[in-house]
Amino acid sequence: MKPLHRLSLAAILVVFALSSFQYARFEIFAGTAHAQDLESKKIVPFVPTPQEVVDQMIELGGVKKGDVVYDLGSGDGRIVITAAKKGARAVGFDVDGDLVKESRENIRKAGLEKLAEIKQQDILTVDLSPATVVTMYLLPDVNLKLKPNLLKQLKPGSRVVSHAFDMGDWKPDKTERVNGRTIYLWTIPAKAP
Repeated sequence: MKPLHRLSLAAILVVFALSSFQYARFEIFAGTAHAQDLESKKIVPFVPTPQEVVDQMIELGGVKKGDVVYDLGSGDGRIVITAAKKGARAVGFDVDGDLVKESRENIRKAGLEKLAEIKQQDILTVDLSPATVVTMYLLPDVNLKLKPNLLKQLKPGSRVVSHAFDMGDWKPDKTERVNGRTIYLWTIPAKAP
């Protein structure tokens, strides 16, 4: 075989190998595309709420058996677990796959799988209508993005509890302080006729 033909054949084999590698790489990562897409929607960093603040949020929201609690940006699941311990049906929503796994494991360890669950979902897309209580520790601009959904989707009398951040011109019904941290409570008003 002439040297030029050997070089051409080598070049063809390299191109084939690279394209096969790219295809294999696509196949390996295609399964995680959905999770990565959700991860890119992360709008709030995870900062754990101290347990004494969680307890007060649950207390302020009047969480009891029969309630359906939605925790938006549920992190490690501590609010969901605390609500479930009160007998409520508790559902957390988070886009961070690692935190979703961790919180599901925390729920399993607490033996609360029948009352608590975590869903990997963008919090701005959650249908809030089943909830009687919504809890959150987000950021001011995220609270404001959620405000129209809260007012439109939640039934009158449903409660919204936020750690640290308010809702702009929507004044809270109650504000409490716990170890230097602020918790806000709103009650969804009756719909205008």
